[in-house]
Amino acid sequence: MASHPGFVGIDVVDLHDPRCVGKSEDGRFLARVLAEPERDAVGIGPDPDRVLWRLWAAKEAAFKVITKVRGAPPPFVHASFRVEPAGTRSGDGFGEVRWEDLAVRVHWHELGDRIGAIAWNGPAGPEPIEWGWGAAIELDPAPHEPLETLILRLDEQERAPVHSRGSALVRLAARAALAGALGAEQGRIRVINRAGPKGRTPPEATLDGRPAPADVSLSHHGRWIAWALRLAEQRPLAAAQGEAAG
Repeated sequence: MASHPGFVGIDVVDLHDPRCVGKSEDGRFLARVLAEPERDAVGIGPDPDRVLWRLWAAKEAAFKVITKVRGAPPPFVHASFRVEPAGTRSGDGFGEVRWEDLAVRVHWHELGDRIGAIAWNGPAGPEPIEWGWGAAIELDPAPHEPLETLILRLDEQERAPVHSRGSALVRLAARAALAGALGAEQGRIRVINRAGPKGRTPPEATLDGRPAPADVSLSHHGRWIAWALRLAEQRPLAAAQGEAAG
């Protein structure tokens, strides 16, 4: 793990999902997932729901990075993952998430009714991430076919963690992004999860059956899917131009 240059985590939130609308008024939920400064930020924000889900997305993305840094998932007590600045409105959209002695850099992205947070470990320099997001229905190669048809586009190892259409679609999207970033045919790339408790092992990218020189993270919620990758070696600027990143 020490030779890996860094890890990435991503989380996307659909603000129009019925479970998200008005959730900032649920005091018990806020007490469970937010620290006091974060609850204060929600209370004074002009759009409390949006502030809440920005905080939530940052915590979720950071948890994915910290899991990889530690080599195992920590107890996910949301309130113990402290977002700074708590108001999540730094001028450039950047902040940090702190947990115990670890600090993870985070960058928020918003477009209409979706919020995304990208997190990574290491220096707080320019964002070293390639990422993309989109509407699941628009990225679905077989929108009128049953989920089983879509799953057949994944190999047996890739299928194991798939539990929904969004789960399948985001793996296909990440695989295509990795192929472009690594200059490899998609058939050589897999996005898999190692054996372990479902939802507790992060996705990994393989190239020709071996670990690929890239870290990958996936997220899907409501109508949106999002993926991020961090290459072991940064691509030249010209090669990275034109990437879909929202």
